Amino acid sequence: MKKKPSKQKPALMITPGDPEGIGPEVTVKALSLVRFPGFEIEIHGRRDAFQSLRKKVPNSVRFVEPEAGDPGKQAGQAIMSAVAAVMAAPNERALITGPISKERLNAAGFPFPGHTEFLADLSGSGPVSMMLTNPCHSVVLATVHVPLSSVASLIQATVLDEKLAHLLDHFLSIGVRKPKIAILGLNPHCGEGGLLGTEEVRVIDPWIKAQKARRNCSVHGAFSADTFFAMERENRRYDGVIALYHDQGLAPLKAMDFSGTVNVTLGLPFIRTSVDHGTAFDIAGKNKANPQSMVAALRLAAGWLKKRKL
Repeated sequence: MKKKPSKQKPALMITPGDPEGIGPEVTVKALSLVRFPGFEIEIHGRRDAFQSLRKKVPNSVRFVEPEAGDPGKQAGQAIMSAVAAVMAAPNERALITGPISKERLNAAGFPFPGHTEFLADLSGSGPVSMMLTNPCHSVVLATVHVPLSSVASLIQATVLDEKLAHLLDHFLSIGVRKPKIAILGLNPHCGEGGLLGTEEVRVIDPWIKAQKARRNCSVHGAFSADTFFAMERENRRYDGVIALYHDQGLAPLKAMDFSGTVNVTLGLPFIRTSVDHGTAFDIAGKNKANPQSMVAALRLAAGWLKKRKL
């Protein structure tokens, strides 16, 4: 009698980021704090970046090592390797990334402003969206790494359509059938009817009205950003939020729960979660790094991957 082929375990693919930053440390600490039974764990990064750590990598973890080279090159090669592996089975594998140095990545020949843009290019996914999430809320950014002086001109209905579509695809994938979405205003007090800015009157309010006919979600706003998160903290009403620029959404979200915040890329053909902090070169190698964001990123990826496989 022939044996049935063994069912492949879902896999968590980890890129620890810059090998000279705190990525290797938070990766090892996170894997020592949380177990993921039923999952394969694969680290795409050089094993020698982990040798000086006090806590050892669990024996079950498999390493895929990039070629030797400067830190930026190693980090870039590791990301490329992990994305190729995830793309081979996007419903079976998730990508969890540690912090990179954008400057080093660019100097090594990877001309991208950050992780998100690099991953979008490697996967060929087209436009993607940055979402940060923690137990308090989930926030998608309409604009990301652009000067504040450029934000107003970038707030267009097509941009908001794209962000909403990514949010809805995400919520559908994790079982939220009709999410309630809030959108923040751009100007103080949402422009006060045009006295403090006209973006709400010209773009945002008409866009919200155009969403009223939707059956797969409800869109509400625009809400004044100075009070929205305080009100939501007392009584959460919305599943997701569209913030119009980087600090508008991320400053309050991280203030509520910095160590539990996870960076997520929406619009990719696979799950990607990441820590919400940088390389912290100043404390690298000193056993001072807090692994809780990596713990949260791993748990979130594993939980979502399970839901996709159900």
